[in-house]
Amino acid sequence: MFLPTPLPNVSSLVSSTRDDRNPPAFMIPFMKMPLILYHLGMGWMLGKRFMLLTHVGRRSGNLYRSVLAVLDFDEKTHEILAVSPWSGSNWYRNIQAAPALEVEIANVRYVPVQRNLSAEEIAGLFINYRRQRPIFSRLVARIPGWKIDSSYEEFLMLAHNLRGVAFSQKEVK
Repeated sequence: MFLPTPLPNVSSLVSSTRDDRNPPAFMIPFMKMPLILYHLGMGWMLGKRFMLLTHVGRRSGNLYRSVLAVLDFDEKTHEILAVSPWSGSNWYRNIQAAPALEVEIANVRYVPVQRNLSAEEIAGLFINYRRQRPIFSRLVARIPGWKIDSSYEEFLMLAHNLRGVAFSQKEVK
């Protein structure tokens, strides 16, 4: 009989989260699949749960496109909030070296102004995301091995090791 292995508590993961942590190799092809939809002009099919980020490589100078899970999207201001579940994500390191060139979500595309999210903002995002999307959040949490029913304090401890970004539209004057 197969018994599922319980997920470790978030607090036990915090100590193992390092700055150079990356997604497991087997996940990378699955994570790149949505790029095909965006390449074909059908990224809108992914709705508001995913975004396309266009950025420049910090070392290579090459143009890159990354699909990110969106934790929050403001319909009025078009602000997008995304968190890297792996603190060593290249997209995050790249936009720290040079600002993002463009973001696209649903039928919205713009050149963003970006700001880093605080640990408190990231923990709050996880709590809200869990409340708004209970089934999907359980699936998403399993990818990096998090326990989605953690307390705010546990999410806050985890958030200190993660990186999050708010992408906003530039104000037109």
